[in-house]
Amino acid sequence: MFFVNFKVFFRLLFILFPFCLFSETKQFTLSYNDDPSSTIVIGWSGDSAMVYYDTIDYGTNYSLYSQTNGINRTGGAHSITRNFSRLSNLQANTLYFFVLHDVQGDTSLRFSFRTLSDNPMDSVSFISGGDSRDGFKVLGVYTENCPSGNCIEQRRKGNRLVAKIRPDFISFNGDFVMNQVTSNTNTEWNNWLEDWQLTISADGRMFPLLFSLGNHEDNSDAYEMFDVPMEEYYVININNGLLRFYCLNSELNPCTETNQLDWFTNDLQLHSGSSNDPLWKFAQYHVATYSMALGYGLESTQMECWVNLFEQYDISLAIESHGHVTKWSYPCVAKNDNSDFELSSSNSGVVYIGEGQWGAPHRQLDFLGLNQKPYIRDMDVFDGFFYITVNPSKTTIRSVKFKDVDSVQAHTSDALGKDLPFGIAIWEPTNGNQIVIENQASKIHENVLSFCTVYPTISSDYIQIEFQNNTSTKTLELYNSLGLKCKKISVNQAKKYTMDISGICSGVSYLYVKDQNGNIMPFRIVKTP
Repeated sequence: MFFVNFKVFFRLLFILFPFCLFSETKQFTLSYNDDPSSTIVIGWSGDSAMVYYDTIDYGTNYSLYSQTNGINRTGGAHSITRNFSRLSNLQANTLYFFVLHDVQGDTSLRFSFRTLSDNPMDSVSFISGGDSRDGFKVLGVYTENCPSGNCIEQRRKGNRLVAKIRPDFISFNGDFVMNQVTSNTNTEWNNWLEDWQLTISADGRMFPLLFSLGNHEDNSDAYEMFDVPMEEYYVININNGLLRFYCLNSELNPCTETNQLDWFTNDLQLHSGSSNDPLWKFAQYHVATYSMALGYGLESTQMECWVNLFEQYDISLAIESHGHVTKWSYPCVAKNDNSDFELSSSNSGVVYIGEGQWGAPHRQLDFLGLNQKPYIRDMDVFDGFFYITVNPSKTTIRSVKFKDVDSVQAHTSDALGKDLPFGIAIWEPTNGNQIVIENQASKIHENVLSFCTVYPTISSDYIQIEFQNNTSTKTLELYNSLGLKCKKISVNQAKKYTMDISGICSGVSYLYVKDQNGNIMPFRIVKTP
């Protein structure tokens, strides 16, 4: 009688034909597409699975976790399928543990993440950088400057540093992979996602990402790979008013692509000069407005249509990439003719940092010696990213080098706003190893004209707006947590109005009530299931 050992048989099949059998869950990522104090997106490649999660660590025993969520969206690009589970109604500033249990009955390793705070008085610390792509190769030889002979190895060093630093989140501003006609984009993205697993700490801690699109991405790559908003530009409200973080798309013309420009202008206006004004506003985008890399220079449309908004509406920090060099500026403002920057006469100008050295090929610096721009504080060329700590009174920026990674003592703390771990290599330029931006004055205005009340602010279907007078027209605008408009209504000479919010703006949203005199009252609304 002939017997078959099925265990050995299937193992042999897997070795001989690995892509013919079912895949496992893999290539895990975290991202934001809603309020980071109460939501998160878990992304992965491979099998369909259910996410099991809790504030208690049950290891890989999925059945003990008290909450579950399935796949809310399936995306993907470049022949890679991505699954996304959007967790909501989470507790703020709370450590969550989770596993994936797939359709084959297999359970992933146990991972964890921490939601951000909903208190603007709490600090936050994050990593920011971009340009992790490989160099151009001709017949297998690099035609760009990868100092180690392998740009990808530098990217991996940076990823391993992420795991040791344990930031609260990461802002990545473009150029993940080469993504060129002459390259294998499927392999490049698979390699990038596999390399990203190096950012997961030894105890399973993962770190969410914010994204801006680079010139080496297709238009929907961030949306398809990480489930960020489809528009590829959005804003995240960090710590409920500590920091409003704009992710802009420099692949859209800043002047003629009016959807982005109108959205950006409107959001800045809504969050300036009222009780809804955050303590800080930052912007990140890929292409530097004025690059310090040789041969790059000025992006005139950004100077014309973005920089004036930065300066008018108190953007404190602009984070850039694309040039593959490292710079930071003094606070500066645009010249009257928009041809360049000049030093600000006070600390109210914009600080520009960049320009993307997460492993990408190095480039030469421009404007050296006597030609160095006076508003540039320091510049250099090395592999690294920025570590930025924000609290209500100041923002501190340091540049971390991808050096002596193995000697860095890994953090074990999960506290928000923590400092760098011991052994980190910090850039030490001539003008000091950090930038400190002082918050010149609180932007929270106490004496705001009150002309209406809103209740309940937690609801699944209707909210009531009561006006102090019914003699003028009011405009009601409801926005989701990313600054995208869900609903707009004009109310004529009414004392009370009932607004239907069912089916729109899920999760945390913001209602702005405007009167005819230009006064605005903001209200935070939580939409329950």
